Amino acid sequence: MHSISMKTGKCGFTLIEMAVVLTVLGLIASLLVTPLAMRAEASQRHAAEDMLDNIIEALIGFALIHGRLPCPSIEANPASPAYGLEQSPPCTLSTPGYLPWRTLGLPAHDPWGNPRTGASQPWTGHWRYRPDKNFTDETISLSTLPGGLIQIKDHDGNLISTADSRVIAVVFSTGPNRQADGLNAAYSPASPQFEAGDPMPAFDDLLRWIGHPLLIARLARAGRL
Repeated sequence: MHSISMKTGKCGFTLIEMAVVLTVLGLIASLLVTPLAMRAEASQRHAAEDMLDNIIEALIGFALIHGRLPCPSIEANPASPAYGLEQSPPCTLSTPGYLPWRTLGLPAHDPWGNPRTGASQPWTGHWRYRPDKNFTDETISLSTLPGGLIQIKDHDGNLISTADSRVIAVVFSTGPNRQADGLNAAYSPASPQFEAGDPMPAFDDLLRWIGHPLLIARLARAGRL
């Protein structure tokens, strides 16, 4: 009788096979995570744009009620009763100002920002705001004209705002990188220049402005002029 020999097979993975499987799973996970991160950032940018639209409407609403635009908020101490409120006119524009969110009843910061708990903490994600003094310190009338100081430029340095549009207020978010980019990174009390445009590797700010014709039209329509 001939004996039949059989080889016993081993179950399970070898270390090499496990390494290959883990590598493949890692690649699949990375392919899934990247679109998710992109979708999350797109959602945050959309939320910031909606918030900016609400801010512009709130600023115009303030002007309809008070006959002027609010001054920026400059109080740095969160424990101060004046924190988040507009400074009393005449506005102090010698340093960068922030949106007076408590005065307007709006969120203090954009989707990437954080609340501040101390006077020395950075203003991460808080809305930057720069108005024209001619529209904050006195009641607006048909004869009120912008000082002509605020300019909006594109990424190539070309003017977006014109002599006809005449910017009277700017508000912007510092975007996902939480820092002002391009022209927005420098502040000039005498010749303020701001940058607006599509996001780029070195620029992700989101900016809105109010032009003189728009505000005058809204005030006139409401019978405030």
